[in-house]
Amino acid sequence: MRAASVIGTVLLLAAPAVAQAPPHARIDRLERVYDVHSDLTYVETVTAEAAVFTPRGIHAHDRASRSFAPDAQTLEVMEAWVDEPDGTRIEVAAADRFTRPSAAAQSAPGFSGSLTTTVLFPQLRPGSRTHIVWRLTQRRPPLLGFNVDAIPPLDTPVGEAGVSITAPASLPLHWAARGGFMVDDRTEGGVRHITARITDTMAEPAEQDMPDASDFAPLFLLTTLPDLAELGAIYWRGAQGRAAVTPAIAELAGRIAGGRSGLDAVRAVYDWVAGNIRYVAVYLDPDDGWVPHDAAEVLARGYGDCKDHVALMQALLAARGIRAQAALVDLGNRTEDLPLWVPQFNHAMVWLPDFGRFANPTDPFARFDGSDRLLAGKTVVLATEHGAVLHTPQERPQDNAYRYDARLVIAADGRIDGSATIRPAGNLESAARAAIAGAADATELADGLLDGTPEGGFGEVQAGDPRDLSQPFVLHATWHSPHGVTFEGQEALLPVPAGVDFDPPAHLRALLSDQPRRRRLVAAPRDAQWTSMIVVPPGFAVTRLPEDVALRNEAGLYSASYERTGRDVRVVRRLVLARPVYLAEQYPALEAVIYAALTDARAVIGLARAEAAAGRALAAP
Repeated sequence: MRAASVIGTVLLLAAPAVAQAPPHARIDRLERVYDVHSDLTYVETVTAEAAVFTPRGIHAHDRASRSFAPDAQTLEVMEAWVDEPDGTRIEVAAADRFTRPSAAAQSAPGFSGSLTTTVLFPQLRPGSRTHIVWRLTQRRPPLLGFNVDAIPPLDTPVGEAGVSITAPASLPLHWAARGGFMVDDRTEGGVRHITARITDTMAEPAEQDMPDASDFAPLFLLTTLPDLAELGAIYWRGAQGRAAVTPAIAELAGRIAGGRSGLDAVRAVYDWVAGNIRYVAVYLDPDDGWVPHDAAEVLARGYGDCKDHVALMQALLAARGIRAQAALVDLGNRTEDLPLWVPQFNHAMVWLPDFGRFANPTDPFARFDGSDRLLAGKTVVLATEHGAVLHTPQERPQDNAYRYDARLVIAADGRIDGSATIRPAGNLESAARAAIAGAADATELADGLLDGTPEGGFGEVQAGDPRDLSQPFVLHATWHSPHGVTFEGQEALLPVPAGVDFDPPAHLRALLSDQPRRRRLVAAPRDAQWTSMIVVPPGFAVTRLPEDVALRNEAGLYSASYERTGRDVRVVRRLVLARPVYLAEQYPALEAVIYAALTDARAVIGLARAEAAAGRALAAP
């Protein structure tokens, strides 16, 4: 689902001082020069030079690629060569330069004509240096005006980099910069010259689930747009007539909605579009014109990108008298708006003004009432005549609820027979639906989940149709672990069997690091509860229960209770992650919650044969 960046990114970097390992490669020079004309057509010349030091660096920099729209742009490779460590220069041969349909055009024949030119650098070895000069000519005024979006990578140091713009002084150029860019803005003889430069910068190691680099990295932005709302007005003008109600669409809308009206009809239309129109990656990009295809064409083809899904849903709803508008949003890990109103959106979804609701019909596994952490708490521009700015709701823990109710029957020979009912919601439900849809059969998924548990085993998962979005998704799992409990003599110590669990606490390990956290962490708020009834075999007794756990802090909570019910044991564990974003200074609190869950997952229950347990007091928590 994730779309590509809206604007070609200038790869520049300045990072905080951190301990640096020897680099695999370095960008020695990256220079982007724009000659902008009064009608906003322009010529862009990019010079890029890089040095490679290791096999990993060679792999990362052995080619250079750029995409372009041939109906509006031309792209030329002006120079390309490799300088070897001994000073030998190897020109890139014609056979190592080729232009092919872009990935978007390949996935959606007839919907996109974009091309990608790729240059392969020959004879690279440690110490080689690559050199390439691109020239892109924008022959047609770009729909979104002239924009520059210079945002750094995180993994490569940069020697010298810059952006230079020459344009008529009459053009309204707005810019913003941060993080070490030196900007010069002057006007001479009716021509405006703007340069932004940065030098000698270091790479910054990425952190798990950190926000998009645009949240914190040095950047330089420039645009001719007057404000953010203008993006919505541009999209609105380009989309006029695309959501027309044809007889076929009207007939289909009637069949989908049936006797439903209002929000019930919206849900039915959403479910149909999400489940029947295949998503293809025709990116929301200025070169694609920000113009959806006709809804009738999308219906006939059975596929489309995000804006095509929106256009079809608009048309189907219009046939039922329900208003719907396109809404432009960033689908990703960005948590802050950019400091300037350059085009900063890569996705389109639906806004329902009469119900105050957003809908994202491109995800075939997300219910209408579900949530998506990549779309939550984001600035949105509505595609209306004058544009408008809204915000999507923030996610709450209850939006991603997870309930796991298991019954674990232990046999005298150590076998465990388990069954569980699993009720996920929000992001967790979408992931479970996708997992069921992608599994080869009922046993593959269960066996894979059991492989990661101490007890192991074999089982199966049963669920309804993962593409039927009209109902909540409930899963039922059964399994057996032939040697789930190991008795040493008359006794055994066992952790609570994990079983077929789609979201075990062990998944939280991915958020941990032994390095101090420098950047905020983007997480999905959740409220998960695992309830397990452990059935002790006849002739056995519980000799030990773990201590209960109760931890609550600003990051969330973790609790666990162990209760003896007759001969058996009832275990209830709960985890709440309270925030969608944790600042670096809040990370220790999150870490405490995670470690509480992981530590408790290793807690053991003592079992013994009745004769061995005779006279022994139960170890109370």
